[in-house]
Amino acid sequence: MRLNKNLWVLIVIFFMAACGGPKIMTSYKTDAESFETSGNFVQATEMWKQYFSQVPVDETVGADFANAANAAYKAGNPEQAKSWFDQARYKNYSDAEMYATLAKIYQSEDNLSKELSSLEFYAENFGTSDNEVNSRLFEIYAEIDSNDKALEIWESMNAEAKSTESNLVNYFNVNKALENNEICDSVSKVLLQKNPNNIEALEWNAKKYYWAGQKRYESEMAKYNKKKTRKNYNILLKQLDLVTADFKKAVPYLSKLWKLQPGKEYAGYLANIYARFGDEKKTNYYKNYLK
Repeated sequence: MRLNKNLWVLIVIFFMAACGGPKIMTSYKTDAESFETSGNFVQATEMWKQYFSQVPVDETVGADFANAANAAYKAGNPEQAKSWFDQARYKNYSDAEMYATLAKIYQSEDNLSKELSSLEFYAENFGTSDNEVNSRLFEIYAEIDSNDKALEIWESMNAEAKSTESNLVNYFNVNKALENNEICDSVSKVLLQKNPNNIEALEWNAKKYYWAGQKRYESEMAKYNKKKTRKNYNILLKQLDLVTADFKKAVPYLSKLWKLQPGKEYAGYLANIYARFGDEKKTNYYKNYLK
């Protein structure tokens, strides 16, 4: 009789343990989600650790690993986040937040190739409606000279993203590389409206007008020297007026560049211009910086 009683006690204990195990595991997950909702991501991460330590791997789901990874990232634990994201991917799970967060982690690690892979996966599988993702993809494509892809992403960006100075500079440089000069002219004006000291836009306009004048000068002088007649001399004078007009347009941009970043390149341009103007004092001033 005593044996039967002991057996019954063991059965009851086993039954309670069997019922209590899943309940405890479910409680860890519920607590983790509750902590996430309240913004306590450190505690949420701890609860997820407890949950995964109790649940066999083949009984877990990818979504839980992804949720846990996002909590770990927000708790300032990117290594744990990557580990759980790997588990989610192993279980063939993916969502938009997961890849957006992975991209941020790889960006913080300066791992450009993995960051780009994450962002491209995001764009290919979840669309191009996220402006933060689009802007970063555009920035990377511009950085690695993948200009056609950069322009493709640019079309997906909203007006607000397109209007930021950093994105406009990248857009300008992409079109400069593709020799889309008319677009560069337009974008440079917008950049200077946003920031009168924008170096890229100042240089574009300074060199555009300087070389327009310089090439015209060299061409017209060559023509005149080839055949020095009164008629050709009068033509030369008219063309030199146009040269002067181009140089005068270049001067304000070069002068501002000189103030921002004085150096031999700008000094050379300015010395040549003032030599054409016959201003010996300013010519010598800038020539001193060429020595």
